[in-house]
Amino acid sequence: MTSAIAATRPPEANASEIVLECRGVTMEFPGVVALSDVSLRIRSGEIHAFLGQNGAGKSTLVKVLTGVYQPTRGEILIDGRRVDLRDPRDAEANGIAIVHQDQPLVAQFDVTRNVFLGRELVSKGGLLDLSAMRSATEDALRQVGASFGADTLAGELSVAQREQASIAAALVRRPRILILDEPTASLSDSEAALLFRIVRGLRDSGVTIIYISHYLDEVLDLVDRITVLRDGQLVAVKSVEETSRTGIVEMMVGRDIGHLYPKEAVEIGPVLLDVKGLIQGHAVRGVDLSVRRGEIFGIAGLMGAGRTELALALIGALPRTSGTVTVGGRASAPANPRAAKRQGFALIPEDRRHEGLVTEMTVRENLTLPGLSRWTRGGLVNPRRERAAAADLVERLRIQPPNLNQVTRNLSGGNQQKIVIGRWLTGDSEIFLFDEPTTGVDVGSKVEIYRQMVELARRGAAVLFISSDFEEIAGMCDRVAVMHKGRVSTVLEAGEASPDTLLYWASGSRDEAVMSAAVEPAPDASQATSDLAVPTLETQVTAPPSLLARWGTIGGMVLVLAVVGLLAPQFFTLGNVFDVLKQGSVLAFIALGLTVVLIAGGFDMSAGAVSQLATNVAAGALVAGSSLAGVLGLGALIGLAAGALNAVLVLAFGMPAFVATLGLMFVVMGATLLYNGGQALTLSDEPGFFFIGQGYLGPIPFVFLLLVAVTLLLALVLKRTRLGLRMYAVGQNLAAAELRGIRRAPYAAASFLVGGLVLGLAGVVLASYSYGASALATGIDFLISALAAAFLGSTLNRAGELNVVGTVIAALFLASLSNGLILIGVSSQALPGLQGVVLILSIALGVIHKRGIGQVLIF
Repeated sequence: MTSAIAATRPPEANASEIVLECRGVTMEFPGVVALSDVSLRIRSGEIHAFLGQNGAGKSTLVKVLTGVYQPTRGEILIDGRRVDLRDPRDAEANGIAIVHQDQPLVAQFDVTRNVFLGRELVSKGGLLDLSAMRSATEDALRQVGASFGADTLAGELSVAQREQASIAAALVRRPRILILDEPTASLSDSEAALLFRIVRGLRDSGVTIIYISHYLDEVLDLVDRITVLRDGQLVAVKSVEETSRTGIVEMMVGRDIGHLYPKEAVEIGPVLLDVKGLIQGHAVRGVDLSVRRGEIFGIAGLMGAGRTELALALIGALPRTSGTVTVGGRASAPANPRAAKRQGFALIPEDRRHEGLVTEMTVRENLTLPGLSRWTRGGLVNPRRERAAAADLVERLRIQPPNLNQVTRNLSGGNQQKIVIGRWLTGDSEIFLFDEPTTGVDVGSKVEIYRQMVELARRGAAVLFISSDFEEIAGMCDRVAVMHKGRVSTVLEAGEASPDTLLYWASGSRDEAVMSAAVEPAPDASQATSDLAVPTLETQVTAPPSLLARWGTIGGMVLVLAVVGLLAPQFFTLGNVFDVLKQGSVLAFIALGLTVVLIAGGFDMSAGAVSQLATNVAAGALVAGSSLAGVLGLGALIGLAAGALNAVLVLAFGMPAFVATLGLMFVVMGATLLYNGGQALTLSDEPGFFFIGQGYLGPIPFVFLLLVAVTLLLALVLKRTRLGLRMYAVGQNLAAAELRGIRRAPYAAASFLVGGLVLGLAGVVLASYSYGASALATGIDFLISALAAAFLGSTLNRAGELNVVGTVIAALFLASLSNGLILIGVSSQALPGLQGVVLILSIALGVIHKRGIGQVLIF
């Protein structure tokens, strides 16, 4: 990718000032030396590139500079002063900020909260200074040319807009050194051009930029000096004027790779794939193409051209509107990718981490997964044959490290991509769809991928190479179809494709030229360049959730209650409404405690049981003569103890939250039975205590007013304090939180403690409402209802996040529904089943809503 903007170099006056220095930095992991004696100096006010293949040590060095890793040996100096960077906050305090490749943002936060996450501004009263944060965010967004505002949800941003938001987050930290990690990997040319203007502007304002990219053309155009790493060692530090693209490649790979595009002449056979009039929604609009055996057929186009949608329509991952496809003369209309696999299709997807790999599986398991049946007899896998096949692929593809038992998520991007390709090489596939296979991949890995394409073509397969890198398309393809706005603009024969010509057709210049292409030659590069308009960045915010998605749940609640009211006229009488408020308030207290735990990414199966234990202890204490204050203290103590124990089991011992809290639930249930001896504890003559659950202030139940007060207090803590913001962050996107220096443990522990405190007090409220404690184990029933309330409540807000106000509204609705069903005449024995149905629907609604903003919460 190259910039259309001429580079300007910084003044020489700044070049002599050394702002950052590494001396003998070494980083060792068990069995691996990731960095070995790296020494380099970064000048103030320059753009300095770190280059190297995947696995060369770039990411490790960056993590050392940002405090994620502490070096085994060596030291880091800023302005000549030695610094210890123990975590990302130390790096920020020393003026180092980073924009990561995948722009980790919390989807349910607005841009303001994302920008200031980990560096929140707090007023004297301890509350977040949202006004100051929003103002500073707007200023930073103006600096990066963003068209969206500080209140926009991160989940509604496009990839390019997330990049802008991430740069804005770095700018509010006023960095002296800004690290950009693969910033253009997912950007179009116009979006990259805007980014380059921003980067040059920052450099000219005195910010030092460390730039990491696999796109060598943009590096040569943009940066002032380069540092090349290979196998964890420093190879060279050079000015861009001292080197060339070829020289950089040779330094990176350690050998002369000859030609970057190892295309070979392969015998071209008959047509294998024939597509006629294919339409897929509005993305693919009448595509005709044919691909022959032994052919590498390019699909070129800019973002939004419909290239990926075409591939997905071919394999049944997207429904076709119309059109015909034949494979080897046989009609092909697979209902799903599995059926497409049986017809000979293999897809190497654009998003390798989420769609091409099971990252928690090993290299061996990922390589053999699609063809597992080849090594299976009678339902059992032959491990020797499977392992031999995987080892052969590792050797053929030069996967590093060559360890079959390595977990795939720990590999570099280039090696992950090799695995995605390798998993299809042992099967019977004949049509290979490579969708942006070299995105974020180093030069050496690119060459290996190109060679595999040639090898597939040589054995008679048809290879469709989808890419927005016009240079590699021109270098590797026999023929190229150029797409623009869902249509094929032209098909270029061998020798006709050049980067400039491809750009001409892909950009939609002279659409009328498509009609005369048969008689007019393709434009040359100079003509194409002169006719192209200067690209502009499209910065339309992704459409927010629809009106139905945002208000459908509330509308559904109102409709259900209206139907109940029609069937049971007494449902809406004032007395019944107040009874429902009392009943719902007790459930809401338990749901509040559970919601607080869920917000931080935890889970508490023991919630109902803890409240029931507190109910029994409160009733027993009153029988023994305890005061109201003493009873409240006991309830709080029980809840805090349960929360602390859950936190220890989950955070200190590493138990899954579900398992740990399930075990505690049974322990607490047993403790409750031991305490009450299986007998109900009935209270009498305790008017002060009974007032909590049964009293009124005027016409309004006191317990409801208490619920409102507690809810508002929790909402204030969770939405307006640093503690609450970080609890949400670790629960919704732990990776983003950790990269901002926020550790999970203290905030997850806080959620268990606060949640436990609320659950303990809920038990006291339940004892007051019930005039004592039941002998029945009602904890499970409360748990199911509380879960339903929490997840149903998450669908009531724009971000689709768990929140205490939504939980209370949902809890009151569920109590109303139970009350109404009983009034209609539905047996109380059917209510648990109905609660289960509501729980399933609640979670389903929550998942659908979160998919709408780009994130699914799994507890």
